[in-house]
Amino acid sequence: MAIMRSEIKSGGGDWLGIKNATLKEVRDESAKYSWADIYLVCEFEVEGSKYPRPLKIAGSWEKNPDGTIQDCTLLKRITYLLDALGEQGGVNQYGEWCTEDETSISDICSHLMANYTGTELTVYVFRELAKNGQAYSKIHNKVLKPGNGAEKELQSYIDFLKSKGFIKEAPADHENAKPASNGDIPDEFDIENL
Repeated sequence: MAIMRSEIKSGGGDWLGIKNATLKEVRDESAKYSWADIYLVCEFEVEGSKYPRPLKIAGSWEKNPDGTIQDCTLLKRITYLLDALGEQGGVNQYGEWCTEDETSISDICSHLMANYTGTELTVYVFRELAKNGQAYSKIHNKVLKPGNGAEKELQSYIDFLKSKGFIKEAPADHENAKPASNGDIPDEFDIENL
């Protein structure tokens, strides 16, 4: 008879930290959030992980009195991603997606998927501790092209953010609370859904 062994999994996972990741999908979820001018969810396949990890670029524009956008956190997040992908287009002064030659892009998700699916980037994956006490895996919004010291540059940036308290990581031993059993009541009637 053959000997069988179970796959033993450790607690923290080896998919956290500075990793290489490949872009798999881009979705626009801005319609779900009235406050969001932009809400892109970029799914990455991360080395060492069986599951895709999200990078969310979300926010609202800061605008000048004439309606043009200002340099802001949202624009920085967009710039990080587009620079890492090698995309020369972006948003114009009115927050509209366009190519490098200022041709309008009607669907940024389709554009990115058509041109950059499979592109490998250097990313930082962590478990963010949310206000509700749950921890969610995500990719930090600063991503870089691999090589040329990208890992060292990204680690230095992340260390700086941690030292200033801008990244709120869940402790290594943090476990999300299991949902309370609600007996025979269907999920849609759970008190948490009211």
